[in-house]
Amino acid sequence: MLVNQALAGVVHRPDMEDFPIGSIVKTPSGRVGTVVKHRGAQSRHDLFQRIIIEFEDPIGDSVALQPHLLTMIKKP
Repeated sequence: MLVNQALAGVVHRPDMEDFPIGSIVKTPSGRVGTVVKHRGAQSRHDLFQRIIIEFEDPIGDSVALQPHLLTMIKKP
């Protein structure tokens, strides 16, 4: 009998694929925005994936955050 168990010490961290373009997300500061782009590691010194989020107010305001910092509100 196989039992589906989580491995001890393994933590699931969200990845870029968990936040498709067009998703509505909440940032750590509480702002709500739309995912407009995925950006991979920028250099060998910066290995982090980032998601670009655009806010409606003020128009054109955006931020790049790591996926584990975001909370999904609505998928596209």
